[in-house]
Amino acid sequence: MEVGDDGWRWVIQGQIEGKKRDYTSGLLAAERRGLAQGLEQGMHQKAIETARKLLGDGMSPEKVANYCSLPPEDVLALKVENQKIL
Repeated sequence: MEVGDDGWRWVIQGQIEGKKRDYTSGLLAAERRGLAQGLEQGMHQKAIETARKLLGDGMSPEKVANYCSLPPEDVLALKVENQKIL
């Protein structure tokens, strides 16, 4: 079976459209991952800021870790940093 010029155009056009869809899909997935990562980093930064304030007000590192959902060792490190600043 032989494919004429119109048939080849159809095949090539289909391949091009498929590549465009794959490219666009990849860009959208990367954008979603980037947004999710940015939000996660922002939430972590906010938790650290809040932890610093709570430690500065005298709250125990254990409570701060619990309320801010931070690892206790991170909160203890923040407490040491706060003490160096003061």
